Amino acid sequence: MTDTHHPPQDPRLVGHETSDAEIGPLLKFAVFLTIVVVIVSLLTMGLYSYLDAREQAEKAPRYPLSTAQRPLPPTPRLQTHPFMDVQQLRREEARFLTRYSWIDRDAGVVRIPVDRAIEVLAERGLPHREARNPEQPEAAPQR
Repeated sequence: MTDTHHPPQDPRLVGHETSDAEIGPLLKFAVFLTIVVVIVSLLTMGLYSYLDAREQAEKAPRYPLSTAQRPLPPTPRLQTHPFMDVQQLRREEARFLTRYSWIDRDAGVVRIPVDRAIEVLAERGLPHREARNPEQPEAAPQR
């Protein structure tokens, strides 16, 4: 049986631990570190709250018109909720791009969904001019 407090004199083992680290001190340090982090976080939040309240109290008497109700500026006004406006725009676009609807009933013009339009285009192909024969001279434009 070897003594765990006195390492063997083998030169290959010199400088290495001969036993595992104790878990008790490691757990104590982890608990201590967690408590310190929580306390510092609470102190930081309290400091920011104090500074924010102090700034609000300092600004209030300096700018009395900031709380007064002012009339709206003339149109066009800046967007107050740009993200909601974009979402509404996308919904309207989707309604036009994904549904059938009449554009002009008398002329028989309809709006079709984009997916269907792509299918029709793939079936029929794009409109194009016929290739001309290179030996034929080009016709002069008529006036």
